[in-house]
Amino acid sequence: MDNSIYATLTRQSGLMNEMRSVANNIANSNTVGFRREGVIFSEYMVSLDRSGETLAMANARGRHVDLRQGGLTMTNGQLDLALEGEGFSWSRPCRANA
Repeated sequence: MDNSIYATLTRQSGLMNEMRSVANNIANSNTVGFRREGVIFSEYMVSLDRSGETLAMANARGRHVDLRQGGLTMTNGQLDLALEGEGFSWSRPCRANA
């Protein structure tokens, strides 16, 4: 396969990953607790032969998740819980005595 076609296909694959990420962010923008995602691109050089010719390739294998705090809303629910600042909550499932 021609090197320029390979480079183009690699870039298009990365752009498709980015488009999926954007579509997922839009679809879940009103979901409580959703964390926005992004794609991280990197560029690297591939040697074509011993004469020193190189080909620049784009790679989109990295993923970034935005961990900034979202907005808090008062719900007046007796069992509702919110964390303000840095942190995550974790709970164990209840084991019923059957």
